[in-house]
Amino acid sequence: MKTTLRRRLALRSRAHLHKVVLGAAAAGLVVATAACGGGTGADADAKITDLVIDVSAEPDSLDPMYRNTPEAQRFYRLAYSSLLKWNEDKSVAPDLAAELPQISEDRKTYTIKLRPGLKFHDGSDLDAEDVVFTYTQAAEKSNGTIYLSALAYMDSIEAKDADTVVLTLNAPYAYMESRLAMIPILSSEAGYKPNETYSQTENGSGPFKLEKVSRGDSMRLVRFDGYHGTKPAFDSVTLKVIPEEASRIARLTNGESHLAPDIPAEYVKQIKDRGHNAETVTTNISRVFFYPSQKKGQPTANTDFRLALSWAIDRGAIVNQVYKGAAAANSTYLTPGMMYHDETLGKTFGEKPDLAKAKEHLAASGVTLNRKLSIIAFNSPDLVSAATIVQSNLKELGIEATVEGQDTAAFYPKLVSGDYDLIMFSNAVTAAGGFAPDYVNGGLNSASANNFNKFSDPEMDKLLNTALIAETEQERAAAWLAVQERDVVTQGNIQIVVSQTSEAWSKNLKNYQPSSLFWFNTLLDAS
Repeated sequence: MKTTLRRRLALRSRAHLHKVVLGAAAAGLVVATAACGGGTGADADAKITDLVIDVSAEPDSLDPMYRNTPEAQRFYRLAYSSLLKWNEDKSVAPDLAAELPQISEDRKTYTIKLRPGLKFHDGSDLDAEDVVFTYTQAAEKSNGTIYLSALAYMDSIEAKDADTVVLTLNAPYAYMESRLAMIPILSSEAGYKPNETYSQTENGSGPFKLEKVSRGDSMRLVRFDGYHGTKPAFDSVTLKVIPEEASRIARLTNGESHLAPDIPAEYVKQIKDRGHNAETVTTNISRVFFYPSQKKGQPTANTDFRLALSWAIDRGAIVNQVYKGAAAANSTYLTPGMMYHDETLGKTFGEKPDLAKAKEHLAASGVTLNRKLSIIAFNSPDLVSAATIVQSNLKELGIEATVEGQDTAAFYPKLVSGDYDLIMFSNAVTAAGGFAPDYVNGGLNSASANNFNKFSDPEMDKLLNTALIAETEQERAAAWLAVQERDVVTQGNIQIVVSQTSEAWSKNLKNYQPSSLFWFNTLLDAS
């Protein structure tokens, strides 16, 4: 019998995406491989039955409620389904739902009909009780799921019958349909404990089911014949862990793999010259930023001090030196390319430092440092390099700083406690919110579980709430403009650049185009 269970465990979340810029040695490896024409010399007409995707990292947990990093989503978006799904044109469509929800006139009640005959990978039925169970667990504060803030406006959810779910809101949340397209549905039969029930396994209803996990090496998924949607063209998908970009490029051009996300942009032309496909997906972006500590007594808890740092950063140098032009300067949490982003506000701090303004804010802060400012960067070459540029910029401002690369496990306790100055991080934008703008609420709302550095600004909270429940398109545009205007004068996260991702795929992979989402959203169209 299906039951609704609640389990308590604190959130230990991280989100990251890193891109490594290849050096001359890596370039030499690719060129040398091209010169000797090595590899399998795969037939251009060969049909792919067992698809191999080379990824740079594996998820630390398979729990779809615990992580929303690109490496996690690239797995669980293949294994799980949601009520709705995103189309590449930024619209939503039915997935497990038989049709788009019926929404009441006051926009507070959503009635959702499910497709008949839905199945989980273990063969059990998927019905309305599973949807209620999933949303109840996602909204349980003690579970600390990544979708907690997305359900902040949910008042109740119930199964009207086996095929009908009724979800009621306490306010007309403008982006509820977008959340229906993001939350993966779990089986109620196994219960749920965060990062435990599904940490090493899965029981979704997506197009592929997990067959084998070889930690540090690969994950193999096989086609789920009971899938309710378009049947995949591939018998299996293997996510092969290949951290070295040079190796991933060589494997693809030699025919050992078929798809390689997150390649350095400067190698797109080289891959195309070898007869394969590559593209920089300008709409697929990561936000590179600082978490400034908000702990009382820390210099970064002072707004003017944060603004001094923001004006001092040479964003253009980071764009050109670290990302080789495949990036853009950024000043707002709501990033370029996302709905309602204001281009003028997004360029507030410019590409080059404005030391006069930086010194003006530094003086206004009243902060006097008797020590070096500590910069912790997520331990990837691009972020450490970017942090080193910022270190040099701050020296021009008269602030001495140190830079240290650390993995998430090392700096996360500091992030929680506030015992740090600056932590540089990178977050894949569409992995957090699909195409909707409400991911900003997760990072800047004082009540959000995803507001890791505990930024608190009552005016920002008020503006975010207005944006989330605005009724008309005109009201929403105005509300998100106000959020961005407040953002550039508070900098709860200090925005630096947005970096673009590039992707390569085999000449044998037909009908494939990279997605603007960080998971493989277009893979079912390929063959």
